[in-house]
Amino acid sequence: MSNKILSIIKNKIYDSSTKRNLSIIFLSTVAILIIVALAAYFTVFSKNNEKETAIKSYPVKIMEIKSGSYPMSLQYQGLTGGSEVRKLSFKSSAKISKIYVSKGQHVKKGDKLVDLDKSDLNFAAEAANAQVASAAAQYDKAVNGTQQEDINKAQIAVKNAQNSNNYYKDLYNKNLKLSESGAISKQQLQDVKLQLDNSQNALNSAEQSLQQLQNGSRPEDKQATLGQLNEAKAAYESKENMLSDASMTANMDGYVVDVLGKEGEMQQAGSPVILFRSEKQVITVGLSEDDVKKVKVGTKAQVNIGDDKAKGEIINIVQLADSKSGTYSAEINLSTPIDTSKYYVGETSTVYIDMGQANSISIPINCVLNDGEDYVYVVQNGHAVKKNITLEDNNEDKVSVEGLKDGDKIIIEGMKNIKSGYKVIIK
Repeated sequence: MSNKILSIIKNKIYDSSTKRNLSIIFLSTVAILIIVALAAYFTVFSKNNEKETAIKSYPVKIMEIKSGSYPMSLQYQGLTGGSEVRKLSFKSSAKISKIYVSKGQHVKKGDKLVDLDKSDLNFAAEAANAQVASAAAQYDKAVNGTQQEDINKAQIAVKNAQNSNNYYKDLYNKNLKLSESGAISKQQLQDVKLQLDNSQNALNSAEQSLQQLQNGSRPEDKQATLGQLNEAKAAYESKENMLSDASMTANMDGYVVDVLGKEGEMQQAGSPVILFRSEKQVITVGLSEDDVKKVKVGTKAQVNIGDDKAKGEIINIVQLADSKSGTYSAEINLSTPIDTSKYYVGETSTVYIDMGQANSISIPINCVLNDGEDYVYVVQNGHAVKKNITLEDNNEDKVSVEGLKDGDKIIIEGMKNIKSGYKVIIK
């Protein structure tokens, strides 16, 4: 019995020892595998890290900063010809009988542009002339005394004035009906009413003159007839001016920007019928509140329009800011001849307003980056370093800056592919 128990105990001890040895072997194997895996991981990581380090070495081109005296300018976008456009209109209302030009056409001084129908204007001028004759007769008779012949002439003047008044009464009545039906505007009716009133005044004047001749003249009558004569002459001159104005001609060489009327249409007095600009080219820019204080009338500028470059100078600065944009309008007259026929009103141009020479650091504007602030990259110890800068005046493709110093090496090519801290290779 004791031997059997002893045997069982020995077997258990043996089994326990075996299992312990196997556990030790297993744990050792696992440890070895972990060590091997870690060694492999760090080997791969080291190689990847070396590879990434190599990727961050970028070729760039640099420029060494040197301060000096540079031409400075303010750069703006301008519009061509805005201030030179003129709105041409007539002094009287009438139908358009003939248009001689078309949009974009070049015309010479004195060329015909538009004619109005002059029928009514001729009638008005004739009536005014008759009124002058009547007033002159009245005045002569008041000064020289009345003769039967003078009375006869005055009676004829009254008859002529009555005929004219009857004509305009009939014309007004016809136009009144047209106005009530909506065929003509109120302005046209008012124009006819004005002509009727003028003819009535002429009739009253003629009748008064006849009455004075028949009754004889007193000193105050002579003075009154002189006033009537002068008033009649002024009225006639006005009618003649309106008749002359009914033929519109160009008062300078230039271009027809647009034709607003059509033949046969009623043209209202004062309403533009032709938009016209001279051959002289003016560029308009909107200056900021800060920049408008830096310029004055006479400041020089360079203007680039399309492929053309022209010199000019500021001829006018509007002192009141635009209510919408908050900018101050400045007009630049071009002194260098260019072919203005190639450019229409409202075309954009690039304007460089001369600010003179300035001692500063100037860099190419295309190497400036922005992430909410303006900055450039400089090379230090073979690495790109970001430096914030402040932009000042510019001159075409260069800009004056603060935040850099002499000797700084700024990256001017390849800067868009790097970040601060990247290793760079100067090419």
